[in-house]
Amino acid sequence: MDLTYISDSQAFVVSAQATPDGFTVTINGESFALPAALPPSGGIVLTSGGRQHRALVAADGPRRWVWMAGHTFVFTIPDAGRKPRRGGAGGHDSLEARMPGVVRKVLVQPGDAVERGQVLVLMEAMKMEIRLSAPHAGVVERVSVVDGQTVERGQVLVEVAARAEA
Repeated sequence: MDLTYISDSQAFVVSAQATPDGFTVTINGESFALPAALPPSGGIVLTSGGRQHRALVAADGPRRWVWMAGHTFVFTIPDAGRKPRRGGAGGHDSLEARMPGVVRKVLVQPGDAVERGQVLVLMEAMKMEIRLSAPHAGVVERVSVVDGQTVERGQVLVEVAARAEA
C-alpha cells in the first residue's frame, strides 16, 4: 500500500512490503531492506545500518502517525483505489486502540446513531491526540471504555453495528 508523507510542502510516496525478515520500504522509488521485529510491548523494531530503531504507529481513518527517534511523522493513505473496510459478522466493526494510551473523551453511548467518519473516541498516546472515527454509518452497540481509562494496543473501545437497510 502506498502512503504519502508531506514535509515542508514536499510529498514523499512511501510503500512497505512485508518480507520474511521484516520489510522492504520504498521511498520515492528508492528501496531499503529493513529487518524488523514485533516486541510484546507493542510497536515495531526496525534495524538499519546495524542500529535498532523502535517505532510506534497509530491510525485514524486515512492518516497514520509514526513515532520514531523522538519525531512524529504523519502519513496519509490516498483515497484512490482504497477498498472499503469490511465489518465483522452481521455488519459489526470494532474500534480498537492501535497503541497503548489514555482515553480522554468518549463521545458516544450505546444506542447512538453515528455517521461514517464521525469521531467516537478521543485518545492520547505519546502526547498526540488520536481521533477514532466510525468506520461506517450505524448504531453504537457497545462502549467498552470510560474517560481517563488506560488502554492497551488492540483493546476494543467501541462496537458499531451497521444500520439495517430500509
